[in-house]
Amino acid sequence: MAVFLKAILNGALKGLKTALMLLRIMVPIYLAVVVLKHTEVFPFLADRMAPVMAVFGLPGDAVVPMVAGVFSDEYAIVAAMGGFAFDKAALTTIAMICLCFHSIPVEAVITRQIGMPAWRMTLFRFGLAVLTGLLASVLGGLAL
Repeated sequence: MAVFLKAILNGALKGLKTALMLLRIMVPIYLAVVVLKHTEVFPFLADRMAPVMAVFGLPGDAVVPMVAGVFSDEYAIVAAMGGFAFDKAALTTIAMICLCFHSIPVEAVITRQIGMPAWRMTLFRFGLAVLTGLLASVLGGLAL
């Protein structure tokens, strides 16, 4: 019984540490997105990117989680998406694109360390993200 209680306590502590680590990432990004939405920068960016996002069936607002994802990880994307009211199809399309094209600066360093040109990996992942986004938008549009 003592081993069982020790395992529960150990799991709870690890879970709490993980939750705190994720909150340190997600809360500042979420707050930054909310603040950004109330500045003149956001409408400017969303309006300029609306034609590009429309290719994927997304509103111009979708550029925010995508930019957050390029420079950070999936948790930043989730936090950035939380600041908007995207429908299910848009959420899925954004997630699929970002899963292909996230953490590019970190990935570029790793790619260089293994001896491959970073531009090649970046170009491949960008192309994969575009193809995946197009496919997700078509399938998402069919599901609606």
